[in-house]
Amino acid sequence: MGSFELSNKVSELSKTDLLQRANDFIFSTGLNDGASKLCRANMKYGLAQFHLIQEKYGFEPKATFISSPDETISKNNFRWNSGLGYGGRLNWGSGKDKLVFLNIKPNCCGILVGGLEELPDPYEIIKKIDSVKSTELYSGDILINWDYGISNHFINCYETKNLSNLDFPPYMFMIHGSAPEFRDDKYGIGLYIDGSKSLMSRAIKETTEFGTQFVLLDSDAKEYLEFNKKALIFSNVKREIVAMNLFSSKFTVICNSAHQFLKDYNNMYIGSNCTESDSSNIFPTTLRADLSSYLFRGKNNFSETTLKNNDFLERANRLEMLDLLLNANLLPHGGGYRLPDISQVQKVLEYKDQRYFACELMKDRNKLKIVRNVKELQFEYRGRDVILKTLQLDLGEIIARLNPIFSLKL
Repeated sequence: MGSFELSNKVSELSKTDLLQRANDFIFSTGLNDGASKLCRANMKYGLAQFHLIQEKYGFEPKATFISSPDETISKNNFRWNSGLGYGGRLNWGSGKDKLVFLNIKPNCCGILVGGLEELPDPYEIIKKIDSVKSTELYSGDILINWDYGISNHFINCYETKNLSNLDFPPYMFMIHGSAPEFRDDKYGIGLYIDGSKSLMSRAIKETTEFGTQFVLLDSDAKEYLEFNKKALIFSNVKREIVAMNLFSSKFTVICNSAHQFLKDYNNMYIGSNCTESDSSNIFPTTLRADLSSYLFRGKNNFSETTLKNNDFLERANRLEMLDLLLNANLLPHGGGYRLPDISQVQKVLEYKDQRYFACELMKDRNKLKIVRNVKELQFEYRGRDVILKTLQLDLGEIIARLNPIFSLKL
């Protein structure tokens, strides 16, 4: 790669060259396992679509994906089939270009970390959960949708091992949840293009040779961004309301921030903490239920040293993306999915706007598993390798280790 001049018209490139060019705009810090490789193989299709659409509307075709160490697949079929992976920051402009790509599907998912002076009884929490679920809870005039038994959403309790000079409580809990209340158009334009009729009616459908993207421009983009901000505030408040109902007023908020949200017109943190978005500058990274979770103090990243060590610096300069990379400001929010039987992607088969990924198997690389939708693939959650890679990249500083006591998955 490196043969594509920024002055070349993207729309005049061949399909092969468009994909090679898009691949140049992926800056991966993932673990390079099967899920990480699948993410990158799919992501270049999404970026190629973004580049074509950016150029069409007069913007620089330089959409970029900067992954965090938990880089992985997306189990949302619509997002995945749109050419999008998970675990990182997706950028397509200065933050002020009124062009929003809707296939990213922001859901304002985040984690509240609360401090406790005494260890709660899990049986008592279960009883409170049952009571809460049978009660109508509101935030303002919005009825709260209990989503803590869905997907990987959870309520966990930990013993605190302080690794800093901060005065942390002896126990902590985490509540992981999003804002499904805002996905349709009940309270406004809606977050999800495949869930809101109002949003679909406003969206511009852009069909490319790699697939279809839905976009908003100008005043519609502004309305959508404002709705996202409203949903983000609601999601944070919702986690606090749930915590109050489960733990009364006996907890202190350590941090409460999203890791899947539209930051501005042109930046989506897609399964990654944003280290400039929270006043506490404390961010959780959760692994499997049998492993410790961690609290990080965020850093401005990447450093120039990190860029050099990862062979990003020359490419960032050539693509005129250095400032973006120096201010990526991301941290993994979890371990991410690991696909235990997949070694790497051998090739991608395309048929009628569908992509089939021919993956070599871990135990026998002469055998292939060919998949289109990755949602049903066998998976595990990654372990401490994500933490080690985060420290290696100097993305943040560990300030507490949280040893698991119990996890409630309802």
